[in-house]
Amino acid sequence: MRWGRLEISGGFLLAAAALYYLDDQGVLLWGALACALHELGHYAAIFGLGGKVSRIRLSASGAEMVLSSARPLGPGAQMIAALAGPAVNLGLALLAARLAVRFGEGWYVFAGLNLGLAGFNLLPVAQLDGGRALYSLITLLWSQRLAERVTGFCSALVAEGLVLAGAAVLWRSRGNFTLLVTALWLVCSLVRQERARKPAYSRK
Repeated sequence: MRWGRLEISGGFLLAAAALYYLDDQGVLLWGALACALHELGHYAAIFGLGGKVSRIRLSASGAEMVLSSARPLGPGAQMIAALAGPAVNLGLALLAARLAVRFGEGWYVFAGLNLGLAGFNLLPVAQLDGGRALYSLITLLWSQRLAERVTGFCSALVAEGLVLAGAAVLWRSRGNFTLLVTALWLVCSLVRQERARKPAYSRK
């Protein structure tokens, strides 16, 4: 489905329906809000730095923002735009934690979701904000070729570590497969990227 610049895949709708079905603690809306504000942080940063988003695609793996080639961003601006989303989540986590003191512990859930989202996206993996920021920083200071090598190495190392951690969590919990599925998605994305021999810059 497509409305203007927004494209929604069938996988996104299926994933949303599955999460809604499995959400027995009422955190889905809080999580969706945290994700939406995360992406809004990226969008605002891109717009403020003079860039333009030509397309936003929602898929089972998250949100992807494709920048317009007519208004490209340099490495420094790309790094700032990549870090803007996690920065918003960290700010929201701090704000929600303070609100929880006055308005109830329910706000701690929102704080935790934002903190987890920021921490995960700051991992140095090419498909995540941390990897994009690392790539942009190395490109800015040294070269694009070195950035590709370093980001590729860090991505593979972190993804393999997450697969092992996800398998351990699944074994101990006897049913919690969330981390393992996420790690396998990262591995598959890295394999596709390696085959294409092209770094991934689209939003996660």
